[in-house]
Amino acid sequence: MSDNMSPSKNTGRPDEDILLDLNFVPKWAKKAPSENHYQSADQRSERPDRRGGSRRDYRDAPPRSDRRPPRRDGDRPPRRDGDRPPLRDGDRPPRRDDARAPRREFEPRPQRIELPVEIRFLPEQTRLASLVRQIHHSNRAYPLIDLAHIFLSDPRGHMVKLEVQSGEGGFTLYQGKRSKMVATDREVLLRQLIDEHLEDFFAKEEIETEPPAGVFPMIGKIDDILIAPPNHHSYAERLAEIHRTRYAGMDFDRFKQRVQTVREEELIEQWKQESSKKTVYRLTQGDPEKEFSLVQAEDYVRSHIADTEIEEVSRAVLPSSLARKIKDYNLIRMVREAWQQESRFPISLAFALRAAFRHLHLHTFKAGKNINFITAVKPDPIAPKAAVENIRLVLEFLADHPGSTRQQLVEGLRPGAEKDSAEANEILKPIRWMVDKGHIIEFFNGTLSVPSRRKRR
Repeated sequence: MSDNMSPSKNTGRPDEDILLDLNFVPKWAKKAPSENHYQSADQRSERPDRRGGSRRDYRDAPPRSDRRPPRRDGDRPPRRDGDRPPLRDGDRPPRRDDARAPRREFEPRPQRIELPVEIRFLPEQTRLASLVRQIHHSNRAYPLIDLAHIFLSDPRGHMVKLEVQSGEGGFTLYQGKRSKMVATDREVLLRQLIDEHLEDFFAKEEIETEPPAGVFPMIGKIDDILIAPPNHHSYAERLAEIHRTRYAGMDFDRFKQRVQTVREEELIEQWKQESSKKTVYRLTQGDPEKEFSLVQAEDYVRSHIADTEIEEVSRAVLPSSLARKIKDYNLIRMVREAWQQESRFPISLAFALRAAFRHLHLHTFKAGKNINFITAVKPDPIAPKAAVENIRLVLEFLADHPGSTRQQLVEGLRPGAEKDSAEANEILKPIRWMVDKGHIIEFFNGTLSVPSRRKRR
């Protein structure tokens, strides 16, 4: 089955034809979806190659017999100063200690921890309802596992269910009531609540104030952000505000080590002008006259609002688009690994689909090598001897030649008959009636077969 649903065909219509995106192929040609929807953007990015491809494509290319073998360390001649190409006008000589080159802060990867969380995938309800309508309309049988692949390969087609394993009473998940985001650390959701929903609780207002008065011989700054003069009363609060809003992922002591104190009159004047405008926050529900600074507003959210906005849960169901934004390292890692395993064989999604199909009056039966199929018509086998002549011939032929097409059926029962002849019509006329009654099963690819007499589920 195809591993890619075309997003361009499924835009905005709840009744989009999901089955039209089915492209069933032999099992040997099937492959897992090529893109992991739960990888971060930097993990999916690939640096372009000079030839227009990508470095990953180049590494995966088959080896060429005319490619030169890799050079060993002893084969490289020593470089002499005269071997370096001359500098052009305006070029600066390379310096390892170039102070102007930006430095990237080293952030160690969090420790890998296996969380007692079970991850499953569920069909998205709108897509599921659309698919069920199409199956009812077509009266054809579709392989359950391939339907599950369709839902899984489309980010909009499935949901992610996170559930704490039974017996893990000391472990809990946290979920934001507004964002619906899930994390194992309450502080992560608290930070998100402040960053993304502060204006739900506070009205932001900018007011004019008098510029700071006094003698300020120097000013503190970090990167291009002005803090305040060290001898001004707002320095400590401003320092904490910058750390919490711009450098929250950095240790505070290391953050303070990066602060520079400079004697530049222009920067001091710039700070005075910026300080003449003050941003205040007022409660949207409460005393509108009370003014809060940003730090005070965040502290208010922590102490008065967070307990009602963040709850402890043992189970949560997220849309795929939201699950991809999980900030918890170990949780998103487990979601990615679960998706990769599910893309090979979507067992949890297939179980969820089968239960949903049964509830929505569809039927499941097995055919071939124990493959589950879904159909809107309940298979109802009948004995060929109890049927009229033309129907008996069709049933006996399909019993001996399962998986035949209509054309093969005509060729087998009426050799040499034209497609639109009366002889062919005599064979094909009762097919639609038998399919609607369940006496013949018509599969997704137009092939026909008689139902098995094995017990159906």
